[in-house]
Amino acid sequence: MSKEDDRALNEFTGEAEELLDTLSRDLVELEAQGRDVRPEVINKIFREVHSLKGLAGMLGFGEISELSHTLEDMLDRLRMGKIEITRDLIDLLYDAVDSLNRLVIAINDPAVSGLIDITGLTRRIHHVVSSQPQKAHDDPFADLTLDEQTKKSLTEYEEHRLVENVRGRKHILAVEVRFDFSDFDEKLRALTELLSQSGEVISTLPAIDSSGGAGIAFRLLYGSTMNVAEVAALVPEGSVTSLRIAEPAGSAESVDAAAPIDVPEEDLSLRSISQTVRVDISKLDHVMNIVGELIIEKTQLDTLTRSLHQGEALQQARLTAHELTKIARNFDRKLNELQKSVIETRMVPVGQIYAKLSRTVRKVARELNKEIELVLRGEDTELDKVMVEELTDPLMHIIRNALDHGIESAEERVKAGKNPIGRITLNAYQQGNSVVLDVTDDGRGIDPENVRKAGIKRNLIAQHDPFDQVRAYEMLFTPGFSTASAVSEISGRGVGLDVVKKNLQELKGTIDIRSVPGEGSTFRIMLPITLAIIQALVVRAGGEQFAIPLTSVEESLRIYSRDIRTVERREVFTLRDFTLPLLRLADAFHLGHERDENPDSKWFVVVTRSGEKVAGILVDALVRQQEVVIKSIGERLKTIPGIAGATEVGEGEIVLVIDVGTLIEQFGGKAREMRAAVAWVS
Repeated sequence: MSKEDDRALNEFTGEAEELLDTLSRDLVELEAQGRDVRPEVINKIFREVHSLKGLAGMLGFGEISELSHTLEDMLDRLRMGKIEITRDLIDLLYDAVDSLNRLVIAINDPAVSGLIDITGLTRRIHHVVSSQPQKAHDDPFADLTLDEQTKKSLTEYEEHRLVENVRGRKHILAVEVRFDFSDFDEKLRALTELLSQSGEVISTLPAIDSSGGAGIAFRLLYGSTMNVAEVAALVPEGSVTSLRIAEPAGSAESVDAAAPIDVPEEDLSLRSISQTVRVDISKLDHVMNIVGELIIEKTQLDTLTRSLHQGEALQQARLTAHELTKIARNFDRKLNELQKSVIETRMVPVGQIYAKLSRTVRKVARELNKEIELVLRGEDTELDKVMVEELTDPLMHIIRNALDHGIESAEERVKAGKNPIGRITLNAYQQGNSVVLDVTDDGRGIDPENVRKAGIKRNLIAQHDPFDQVRAYEMLFTPGFSTASAVSEISGRGVGLDVVKKNLQELKGTIDIRSVPGEGSTFRIMLPITLAIIQALVVRAGGEQFAIPLTSVEESLRIYSRDIRTVERREVFTLRDFTLPLLRLADAFHLGHERDENPDSKWFVVVTRSGEKVAGILVDALVRQQEVVIKSIGERLKTIPGIAGATEVGEGEIVLVIDVGTLIEQFGGKAREMRAAVAWVS
């Protein structure tokens, strides 16, 4: 495949995924509005499917093009009022979008094509189109005072919308206005937008300008709940008359669409296959301006270099050194701006994955026979593109668990005095240099006693071991742990919360749980905005340097050895009435660097936080704070707990970047104890 073909393929997958995400969001709006759906929503869905059909047809993706064409035909009948909106029809639309999404994935992963039943889906669409008889209406103009010329000027779609407004018992009005030729297009557009806020502009027709001036007149057919006087108040420069002479007949009865055909499916990843990031042109303009300024600095640097070759006087050397210092300062400032701008170009709104989650949540809720309201907030919160894609699967698993285990059945909810419709809320927001995502359900919550019983049953704890709410939440992330008596097809798919936690830790993120039995639970995910470049605190421990991400640092302070106490063989320090567990970084990595342990020995404590866990990391010195670029490390070092990657902090000096979450989890206050045990054995 040529580079041009590769580029075309990548552009198609990116464009197709964006269309399908938008289509999913519009389907949610269509479902929410039901029978009273605004015509522009159906028209928008129709246009999106039409666009996908055209893109696929140009590049020769026959199955996508044919399915889109069949779906487009059904949507055209829907927008023309020849098909009723029913729950089965909406189910069919969702299934069609799922199939189109799988077909796009199958372009790069042919194995997925075996999971798509195009024939069955096409049969369902044809069944919906053919099984609903054409509805016979009385003369749509019988109750309206329309002249023959206006009747002949209406398109089939405009006539359909007029009928729908008549059936909806709306006031049918004629709004006549006149504009000058110089700006009639702008004023007509503004008037249409104004009227559309309170009704539907069914048709806009040119009319005869009786004033004889240099202008143009229009006659708008308008359906609204507002009467003549109310509309006239909105359009003081025009005339408004009613076209209704009788009340409309009742609305037609609905006809059920075909029932869905069960198609065996596998649980597919919700990650996008496209690596494309759509960038706001203003961001690229900013990057271009910075690059231009850097070129100017480079030109000045070249000039000074030439002067160094030509000038020999001491005064000239001093002036050159001064100018070089200024250029270096400007370079540093511009490079920082360029770095931030490049990071911004990698950022995408988390709303990109909301559409995929909505589609899957609706499907799973239907399988569980539960009514679920999915509330999505913070769609504009931005994260690195790579992180957004890696986040989709952990989020979906958490939501699956909430649907299956958290939200009760409608009967249970009614008995508990709750709304029979369960609610799951996904809220994304920025907090400092991190992004937080809260997945909240109003279900049964997590009962620590049930978790304890499950732990005892699986021999994870003894009958009389101390157990509290914090221990219960920690146990939920134990590999293989489950409180369910039977494996569910929805959430029991071989992936537990331990895998979710591991995946989030690879993104340098954390996950915590907050729950009230009987009221619901919240799974809180905290992630750095980007993995590429971070602010870090460089420290020295055991003769080696390490970098600790500042997003995990609460504060730092200096203490003496006499301030360190031992509680149950664990070292702690009292920090403002709080007992802070300590972790010696040198001991955690067995560096073998001995220090003087007299009571007056000085230590630096870096107070770090990972979710709800706080620990003080003991180091010999705080070196500096600087921005670092995290690089991945080899497979051998990748499995060592507490290491997130490596970075270069000086002239070829490589240091390890600390993963605070896994460091606290693996060692806690045990590093000193483990070091002592190793020393005793050796």
